[in-house]
Amino acid sequence: MIRKKLLASATLAALAFPMGFLSPLLQKTSYGTETVKVVWRQKMSHHSYTIDPKKAKNAYAYSAKLGKKVFKLANYRKRTFQTSFHQKLRINQHSRIYYYVTSTSGKKVSGWVWRGYLNKSKTTTNSAKADPIIGASVRSESDLKSYIDAAPDLDPNLTVLGFESSVYTKYRAFLSAQYNLGQFSSAGVFKDHQARVYVADDQLQPYVSAAIDNWNTALGKTVFTLGTKDDHTLTVQLDSATGKQWDGLFNQNVIDINASTFTNPDYATNNIASSSTLDNKLNDISQQASDLLDSTNVLLTKLRFNYQLQYLALQSNYNQASGSDKTAISKQMSSLTTNYENQEKIIRANYQSQIADLQQLVKNTYNQEQVSLSHTSMKNYWTTVIMHEMGHSMGLYHTPYKSDVMYASASNEQSPDATPSPVRYSWTQPKDPDDARAYTTATLSSRDVDRAKLAEILGYW
Repeated sequence: MIRKKLLASATLAALAFPMGFLSPLLQKTSYGTETVKVVWRQKMSHHSYTIDPKKAKNAYAYSAKLGKKVFKLANYRKRTFQTSFHQKLRINQHSRIYYYVTSTSGKKVSGWVWRGYLNKSKTTTNSAKADPIIGASVRSESDLKSYIDAAPDLDPNLTVLGFESSVYTKYRAFLSAQYNLGQFSSAGVFKDHQARVYVADDQLQPYVSAAIDNWNTALGKTVFTLGTKDDHTLTVQLDSATGKQWDGLFNQNVIDINASTFTNPDYATNNIASSSTLDNKLNDISQQASDLLDSTNVLLTKLRFNYQLQYLALQSNYNQASGSDKTAISKQMSSLTTNYENQEKIIRANYQSQIADLQQLVKNTYNQEQVSLSHTSMKNYWTTVIMHEMGHSMGLYHTPYKSDVMYASASNEQSPDATPSPVRYSWTQPKDPDDARAYTTATLSSRDVDRAKLAEILGYW
């Protein structure tokens, strides 16, 4: 069973550019003239990240509250960074999470980076574990527990997956409890470690096919295949019953998908706030706006400098003149000022016009991408729901990690239809609150895959 929790969608206002001017020149911080407010700032665990070279092509690390650019991310794409703080910023009424990162090698650089520009490394500095030992000796449950504790939380490493077969036979119940595993499928769902899947409703076909491909690819072998109405061991179907509190539910040899939410066109279309294509386009537009602001300030500075030089010269002549000469010079000074003010208005009006064009370009770009984003969002969401239920069929129960396909918001679901919770420990909130949900990309985590491998060894599929 998988619970639905939509990510906040990106809003156009957060992408808009400033239009106002501050006298005497156009003023800006590194983040334009947008209002930036710190909602909260906290310490966080030390995790390792690298720069996403595609998303962060034109992006920067900033000082606190985005006051100024510190370094260009693309210049450090091969570096590893470590987190120490995170903060939630409200930018013109829209929120983003930033991490304070510091490079771990070479010249030390640090700054606040939007988490969307970062890729999490496979290992983190605060959870480094001993190298796995293939064929490790297990003489007692205590020995086994020490190997489990040395592996990442709920993620059986090569040591745990590499014991002698007798270990899994003897400690099957203990290993199942340590990794949230159980027998959820009825007899016959898996034959020779494979299940044949019958899709009872054509609408589900593309999502089931994608889920099958994802599991098979991740496990490196064929676990699920498409079956027929007359030849199958597992069924995926729409459930039209009303009042259900779930999107997907596995029951012995059937995966039910909530027809009410599945057929709702708006239900799963806001799970992806952006895409690399959209981000790159918007970054390019943002750079154009920044360049325009810089060039406009250069024009205003030059105009003002020339005006001041000429005005000071006339003022000096005025102070030395008398009578009718003073009157003539005074007219020249007035004409010079009027001409300066008119040229300044033209430059500012030209800036406003070009900024308006860029703002419209942001809207057009964003709207063009929404159709594609909505389609991708819906596909990834329902593919993940089905992958989640397939995970149950293989014996996988839930985890507290949002990045896992098998994530659940709580260890003990409240729905009367839910399976009792065979979990190592209880939880009511995610252990990786800053990570994106798996359904944003429909990607299985290493924890999902490793638990599935252990479930096979223990005979659950």
